[in-house]
Amino acid sequence: MKIQLKNIGMLDEAEFEIGDITLICGENNTGKTYVTYSLYGYLDFLSSELKGIFFYTIKDHLSEIEIEDCCLTIPNNILQEFCKNIIHAVEKTYKEKLSEVLAGSDDDFQHSLIGDTKLRLSMKQINANDKINTEYLTNTLQNNDFFELLEITESYIKLDYNKSKSHFIEDMRINSELKKLNFMIAFLMSLYPKYPKAFILSAERTGASMFQKELDVNKNEIVDEISKAKSGDIEQAVLGILTKRYSRYPKPVKDNIYFIRELEDVAKEISFIQKGVKENSNTKELYQKILDLLFDIVGGKYIVSEVGIEFAPGAKKRITKGKFLIQRASSSVRSLLMLNYYILHQAQKGDILMIDEPELNLHPKNQILLARLFALLANAGIKIFITTHSDYIVRELSNCIMLSNLADQAIQKLKNRGYFKEYKLSSDKIKAYVAKNIKGKNTLENVKITKKQGIFMETFDEAIESQNENQGLIFEEIYRKQDDK
Repeated sequence: MKIQLKNIGMLDEAEFEIGDITLICGENNTGKTYVTYSLYGYLDFLSSELKGIFFYTIKDHLSEIEIEDCCLTIPNNILQEFCKNIIHAVEKTYKEKLSEVLAGSDDDFQHSLIGDTKLRLSMKQINANDKINTEYLTNTLQNNDFFELLEITESYIKLDYNKSKSHFIEDMRINSELKKLNFMIAFLMSLYPKYPKAFILSAERTGASMFQKELDVNKNEIVDEISKAKSGDIEQAVLGILTKRYSRYPKPVKDNIYFIRELEDVAKEISFIQKGVKENSNTKELYQKILDLLFDIVGGKYIVSEVGIEFAPGAKKRITKGKFLIQRASSSVRSLLMLNYYILHQAQKGDILMIDEPELNLHPKNQILLARLFALLANAGIKIFITTHSDYIVRELSNCIMLSNLADQAIQKLKNRGYFKEYKLSSDKIKAYVAKNIKGKNTLENVKITKKQGIFMETFDEAIESQNENQGLIFEEIYRKQDDK
């Protein structure tokens, strides 16, 4: 998946590709957070609004599509038009959403652009050289759970939806236009590229966990507005309060607030990682290492109770020590709250976990352990996307890449250093970028990664070398002063 961004906040232009692990480094105010928030908003937008875009793309062409019982015949010129219109509709509609995602005004994003290479390539493969690509369609539609490809000619494509009869609602059985619409949306969804479900930890996550009750809408405020509203306007009045209360926050921050407010329900769910350990799956060892390492980083157990969110230091399953409200806990406990609940209760294979400044409030030792956790999660099937100022995280990810040069027996010798074969990362599946200002424009520059040496992230080198040099000069002056005495 490759994304292009232009004129979004402090970011002038950027092009980046998503890997199993993607990291962006760079100095402050170069646009890293804008990249993260824009990508998160885009993935969330696709998951929630794609069907609506398909509906508006096809609704005016239903008369040109033939249906007989469960057989749908689509003229190729209509399918070609859909492919062109979908690209335009997705990118245009998301551009209009940017002000909501980034908590700005519409004027701020008049000249913004987001381009999705994955989407464009997929649609162009269907519509290759202004002709329907029959081979691509045939391969894409094989073994579909909802329909069968009956025929493709130069003029039309014919599909049989008998497999999906169990999904028919009553209205679809008597309304051929509704049947056409639902069939076409399902068909386009099967052609559309698959995207990961995104979960984000914003840099404001400690505040979201600390002040979630204060950020809740006051019930009295709602009652007061309802009492003033006319009977037909009550819903709009409540929505107006919610919009007013949260519109000043970027979407990732709002979503973090919502997530913490729903922790009691979240805790009732189970991630594929916990499930894999309980079911004694063939990947149990990897999943158990994830849970063990998470506990080492967090250092205790979170509890959602009537009094709020509490933390019990040292507790793993049973609470062996005293517990206290998260407001009295360390900043690292608040920073790790959502990561803990995501891994234990929400994570699913194929997700993308996005974290703005994962090192937030963490000691260097825990930053290193967090990098190892990212390696394990990536190897378990969760994509990782981070922006970071931590040289510790980058260097430890490099170590995990370099581990892939070693045989499992050689890695076993490093067990006392905390390494296992499960930490190995493939260099060609990692993407790294540095945000920098080049010729007056904030952009992303690709960073070299090799199997033998890991990630060549030089953005920290100047500061580290300068500090070492300063320390040497200070020592030199101290010893010179002593010699003069």
